[in-house]
Amino acid sequence: MERDLTERISARILRSNLIGKVSALLDKLMSRSLGTPAMRRLKIFLNGTWVGHPLHPLLTDVPIGAWTLTILLDLLALLFRFPQLGLAASIGCGIGVVGALAAGNAGLADWMDIDPPEKAIGAFHAMVNVSATVLFLVSFLMRWRRHWEAGWEMFVVALAGYLLAMMGGYLGGVLVFYKGVMINRNAYRNVPHEFTPVIAMRELAEGQLKRVLVEEQPVLLLKVGGTVYALGAVCSHYGAPLNEGKIVEHTIECPWHASRFVLADGKVVQGPACAGLPVYDCKIVNDEVQIKLRQ
Repeated sequence: MERDLTERISARILRSNLIGKVSALLDKLMSRSLGTPAMRRLKIFLNGTWVGHPLHPLLTDVPIGAWTLTILLDLLALLFRFPQLGLAASIGCGIGVVGALAAGNAGLADWMDIDPPEKAIGAFHAMVNVSATVLFLVSFLMRWRRHWEAGWEMFVVALAGYLLAMMGGYLGGVLVFYKGVMINRNAYRNVPHEFTPVIAMRELAEGQLKRVLVEEQPVLLLKVGGTVYALGAVCSHYGAPLNEGKIVEHTIECPWHASRFVLADGKVVQGPACAGLPVYDCKIVNDEVQIKLRQ
């Protein structure tokens, strides 16, 4: 469907053979580099598991802020004849380029895990942002050659880069708000608040993952010895069914991207997931398992 501007843009990107080819090529390059087992730790670092938040959107604030400052300082220097602001604008321009490189690498680490339709939009998002970064780099080099003096030529190049960066930001919003990329798949798991019967204890096989619905929300149950663990049944990263995962020591491993969550409290101990799982308190009453959401 093409009901609004965002849907029309998305549809045209998905229909583009050129963007599809670029996306496929980039996918191969990333799989052969950051996708190798030797590079997994670097990829997980770039995903942002260690800060409990995707690293890419955090880093994008650096170039956006620095380049906004560059444009404003350029305008002040040129319109009101403050040549001393040329150096400050150049510093902002350079910091933005460095920040954009960092944000781009983190974005590619996230991009590797998404599905093909979203990958095409993500690839175009990357192409636009790379173009913006190149223009700001050209502007920075022009400033360097002019000994950091402000000038209309450098400003025009930077302004073109800034407009592209805004377009790139818009496409990033499309990925998150329209396509659901890198959101917590368990953000709205908020019941039950009181202990609720879910299954008979005898129906839980030892060491076997069991998915049940509790108030229309998926819950994963696991009996180990005399202990029953209850966690959200959906991986917070991209919604994988954790009942198809496997137990690794005291964690559940996602079947899609190998994120791991502690059985006792749902904490992420291995990315690329950043958010933990909902965890439920359990008790056994008359051979019946009852659970409630742990607050």
